[in-house]
Amino acid sequence: MALTKAQREALPDSAFAVPGKRSFPLVDERHVMMARAQFGNATGLTDDERADGRAAIQARAAELGIDTSGWDTIRSLKLEAMALTLPDVVDHPNRMPFSGVLVHLDQPSDAAPHGSKGKRIIMSASAAQAGLASLIGMAVDFTPDFDGHDAQRKIGVITGATIEGSDLRIEGFLYASDFPTEAATIKADKSNLGFSFEAQQIHVESLDTDPLVITACVFTGAAILKKKKAAFTTTSLAASANAGEIDMTKEELEAILAAALKPVTDKIATIEASQTEMAGKIEAGKDLHAKVAPHADKLRACATGMQAAGVGLHATRGHVALLNRMADGMEAEAMGGSMPHIFRDHDYAGGSYMASSDEKKVEKPADPAIAALKDEVANLGTKLTDAIAAGRADAPAPERKTLAPAITSLLAKAGIDAPDGGEKMSVQKLDQILAASSLGVSERIRVKQELYRAGSIDA
Repeated sequence: MALTKAQREALPDSAFAVPGKRSFPLVDERHVMMARAQFGNATGLTDDERADGRAAIQARAAELGIDTSGWDTIRSLKLEAMALTLPDVVDHPNRMPFSGVLVHLDQPSDAAPHGSKGKRIIMSASAAQAGLASLIGMAVDFTPDFDGHDAQRKIGVITGATIEGSDLRIEGFLYASDFPTEAATIKADKSNLGFSFEAQQIHVESLDTDPLVITACVFTGAAILKKKKAAFTTTSLAASANAGEIDMTKEELEAILAAALKPVTDKIATIEASQTEMAGKIEAGKDLHAKVAPHADKLRACATGMQAAGVGLHATRGHVALLNRMADGMEAEAMGGSMPHIFRDHDYAGGSYMASSDEKKVEKPADPAIAALKDEVANLGTKLTDAIAAGRADAPAPERKTLAPAITSLLAKAGIDAPDGGEKMSVQKLDQILAASSLGVSERIRVKQELYRAGSIDA
């Protein structure tokens, strides 16, 4: 009688031919005979485990009164069946190779297959060996949900069958271009799929036993279906696009892809964090910018006035360029989240024109002659300053310049009243009036310059 899973787990290690791996239970005569037949093809055993296992099988057979006179060695059940040979066509679009375990031999199925009247089955090694050749050329079928058999949906062909130890293995091709969606699904989900055999002319030891022991059959094909739907839930399937392709599961491919993309995802995360930080600084800088902007506008207005008056026009060190750079620097620093307090302009401060306040001054011993000379220069400077002040006090007030007739004509053309009587116009107001006028750009600049010279604009 076959062991249930619970019965097998309840056995002590000493009940197995290989105690360390709990392989080949020796509970009764049937299991001893099965162990004897399969042991020669067992894999994953050390030399000591093989020697001890053979001795354990022999000893248990003697305890049960089994005739072991013909047991010179443990027989091998490995049998290479006749295979269907197909031409070797590289990258054939309609051939997707597959292979896998069709059924475990001399082991009870995990569930009752269709047609067994609710009973589990055991495919005997002798039945599989005798019917092996009937598998060659048979079809592989499927259902849309991979949950059963459908002989009308033939998706591939079996080209080879082999008994290896306690496994009946098959291999062949799936029609990949005829069933592209199904082939892709099988390849991606192969770790969750398996095989289920189809057979006719089945003979069993007895219809009264459970499981039913199959002693002979003719294989008529196989189905690809979900493992949980198969009678043997541990059958396996491997499929790839071509014979040379690396065989990996969906999970393995996802792991490799994730590892390959990790540097990219890390970089993206760093960029996103940097953008978030920058956005926070910009948001925080809005309040500061609102405080600084009016002062920056005044600097630019002053620069505009000086430019119109022809003052400070040097390209890099001129007052106009400096004032504009100061305004830009103040706003940029404010938007960056800092209140501007110090202006550093390396173009203007090039050479020794401006000394950095951070530079350390080196104290040198005082020279008496130099000290006396400095005092004399200071006295002369004081006298010069006093003389300039006295001259300014005695000088008559400058006469107010009058506008040239051509400028007056331009103002009249634009519908602008020229300021008179000491009135002054703000730069902002003048810019608004000129922008709304019909004067061209060159005429606007000319008017602005003349108004500055006449002292009619409040800079």
